[in-house]
Amino acid sequence: MLLRLLLSGCLLFLLPAAVEQESGTVKSRGVPETCPASKPSDTPFMPPSPYPTKASVGSFWFGTDRLWTILRSDARWPQDVKTFWWRQEWGRYDWGVHGSIPRDNSSKLRVSARRLDAPAPSPVISRAKGGYREQDLKAFLVGGIKFSTPGCWSVTGRYDDDELTFVVWVAK
Repeated sequence: MLLRLLLSGCLLFLLPAAVEQESGTVKSRGVPETCPASKPSDTPFMPPSPYPTKASVGSFWFGTDRLWTILRSDARWPQDVKTFWWRQEWGRYDWGVHGSIPRDNSSKLRVSARRLDAPAPSPVISRAKGGYREQDLKAFLVGGIKFSTPGCWSVTGRYDDDELTFVVWVAK
């Protein structure tokens, strides 16, 4: 009797997930199929030296040798998030002496975002500031995005002639 009760409880717990998966409308990570969220490719991007080749657990590197970022593997972002950007030339200098990337360089990064699945007010995007960590991330720029609404968003970073675009699901 106890075994039957436990089995019934397990089935009731798993049923909603099975129905959701069968319907094909929601990806297993909670991102709707209609949102073309960026994910690691079959040949993942590896940052050039001196940057680490492995991203932190639950994330992956995304970009080109000229401009890259780090994305969450589940493609879900909060409405208020920090974005990190890297560029090979920043790793060639001893920014540790300066403390971070000079303001003239950091002001060149322009970030924009637009919602793909519905009209939405523009997000609030803060200007990027330089940072430096000798042991792993080297020199980087960090800025903030406060998305106006949850949904499917395209984010683009531009630095000089280089551009990088990715798509994320912004959750409540």
